Amino acid sequence: MAKEEMRHTGLSVKDRNKITLNGVTNVLSFEEDYVTLETGEGKICIEGGGLKIESLSREGGEIEITGRIDGVFYSKAKKAKSTLGKLFG
Repeated sequence: MAKEEMRHTGLSVKDRNKITLNGVTNVLSFEEDYVTLETGEGKICIEGGGLKIESLSREGGEIEITGRIDGVFYSKAKKAKSTLGKLFG
């Protein structure tokens, strides 16, 4: 199996009620007021209200979410530790 190519993440917010992201590799959780997405560069959490996934392209890694957007939060991807790092880290 070929190593997955790292996708760059792009984010666009329009009128605080529509957000479009690319580079998404997985939807980790989805609720009406909180969405957590995984990208090659880390996690992105979207907070708001009445959130809906309008479109999702797993092949293209693009997602469009509508609803009231109150905040977008990023967390960095963690590097996997080596066996020695797990023992002594």
